[in-house]
Amino acid sequence: MKRFLVLLLLIKCSLALGAEIEIIGPCDREPVFVDTLHAESNDNVGSFSVRFFDYYEIEYIGSERGMNSILGTATGMDALEIISDQEMMAYGWCYSINGESPEVYPDQVSLTDKDKVIWWYGYAHYLAGEWITQCTPSYERQSDSICK
Repeated sequence: MKRFLVLLLLIKCSLALGAEIEIIGPCDREPVFVDTLHAESNDNVGSFSVRFFDYYEIEYIGSERGMNSILGTATGMDALEIISDQEMMAYGWCYSINGESPEVYPDQVSLTDKDKVIWWYGYAHYLAGEWITQCTPSYERQSDSICK
């Protein structure tokens, strides 16, 4: 019986292994989806994300290079919030791996089963001719145009 329990525990642990993705939507800090999937030997954040979204049937528009939309979020002109002729917010998807936000496309960052990826809907703030922030989580702003 003891061997059976040890075997069962080992099987359960092996099934739980995998890289984790957490998706944080536009209007709430609480993740809308969190799960794991086994990473392949040549995976990067981009390839893994695409495979993860396909596996869990998560709606997205994008590629290994980056995400335009996850779970039906706005794209193009609908993802812009024009405040004035000098100010706007441009919304889109940002990612981090193990708490770091690389300044490169997701297909340029290697990934293993030990990694955690977070995708969040964020914005870049344009003011008076300069981009003053990027990837600020949109739930911090709670914009009426995004959180309808």
